[in-house]
Amino acid sequence: MSNKIKQELEKIEIPNELHERSRFGVMKAKSEKPKRKLKKLAIPLIASALVVFSAGVGAARIPSFNNLIATVSPEIALMLQPIEISDENDGIKMEVVAAMNDNEMAIIYVTLQDLTGNRIDETLDLYDYSLTGAQMFNSRIVDYDKKTNTATVRIQGNGGDNLNNGKVKLRINSFLSDKQTFEVAVDANLSEITSNPPQTIQLDMNDIPGGGGNLYQKLQDQGIIQVLKPNKLEMPLPEIEFMPITNMGIIDNHLHIQVRWNKGNIDDHGYFYFVDDSGNEIHPTNITFGIDEAGHTNYGDGYTEYIFDIDSVDFEEQELIAHFVSNGEYTTGNWNTTFKMRSVQDEMNSDFHKNFGTWSSKNISISPLGVTLYGNGKFNDSIEIDVRAKMTDGSVQTLDSMTSFSEEGKVKVKFIPSLPLEVSKIRSINIDGKDIELK
Repeated sequence: MSNKIKQELEKIEIPNELHERSRFGVMKAKSEKPKRKLKKLAIPLIASALVVFSAGVGAARIPSFNNLIATVSPEIALMLQPIEISDENDGIKMEVVAAMNDNEMAIIYVTLQDLTGNRIDETLDLYDYSLTGAQMFNSRIVDYDKKTNTATVRIQGNGGDNLNNGKVKLRINSFLSDKQTFEVAVDANLSEITSNPPQTIQLDMNDIPGGGGNLYQKLQDQGIIQVLKPNKLEMPLPEIEFMPITNMGIIDNHLHIQVRWNKGNIDDHGYFYFVDDSGNEIHPTNITFGIDEAGHTNYGDGYTEYIFDIDSVDFEEQELIAHFVSNGEYTTGNWNTTFKMRSVQDEMNSDFHKNFGTWSSKNISISPLGVTLYGNGKFNDSIEIDVRAKMTDGSVQTLDSMTSFSEEGKVKVKFIPSLPLEVSKIRSINIDGKDIELK
């Protein structure tokens, strides 16, 4: 049966470099660790093989699915469920081509084609979209066909419960295109600018839309922190018209760089970083907030402050670089499809107890889409957890991406491989250096 599947895939033209360039998850890489042996679910191997065979062989006769197979890897293609449901609005056609999911994560491949204009390009980025049953989303373009003006996008939804065999609705209301990326050196005498104590104002870390970076959790735990008083500088950067630097200063041994986003721009974003002559980069923590008419901080996204540990940067030996992105076109519409998900077949579940400081895991789930830890507490993304799958042939597959979800004291952390895990061929899962033998 395995040979028949391979024969079907061989009929479809697949780029030679596909295995190297395919990626199955996005987000940051990191991972975790257990003791008890896992039990495999009672799913007959021959039954799961039949499901894979039916998807692979049946899909080989579907044109849009053939195009997708030439974009993703054969390993992923064999797991995908053909969907082929479309919706058209304002001259743009959206088609759900294929999907796969486990109990808490879904991956959906969608094409968007502009039938009347040039609103779609290789920089397309979904902006307002949702999938019923999931709570965290990310998307990225995986292919663009200039001849047909068609973009293929992979949407990933996490945090749901019981997505298996569920009926879901995918909605897209807007997307961005004509993306422009700017990377410029900041021409400023940082030693002089930061030599005097800056004026500051208070910020409630519980009243902001978000942020990220190594220091973010520590700042959030403080509750009330000091940020720079806005608009004490007005330093535009070359070519970057949508964002000036509005203040710089050192607060509590941290370098703060504040920017103001121009009103009306949608999803402009970016960051600063320091780099030395060897190419080593130092990245900041960032926090976003608003300012009211009285000059006090409030919930909003008008300002972002980038924060560096002053001990990790050297103004004389390192260069400050601004890396920022803006989108030239914002397209709105109403694209909706409803379809039924079919779960991947192999999956293992077991108790798994480990304390990770701010949270403790209770159980673990292993599926072709990755390793998921479920627990209680508050997830701390500054703690690195290493997860690897040791295969029966002696090879090791690193789970190099991670996504987490915390709500009301419940934690889900999923560690995602670059290619699907062949669960039946996993000998053990290694979490932070310790093996969990699978039998």
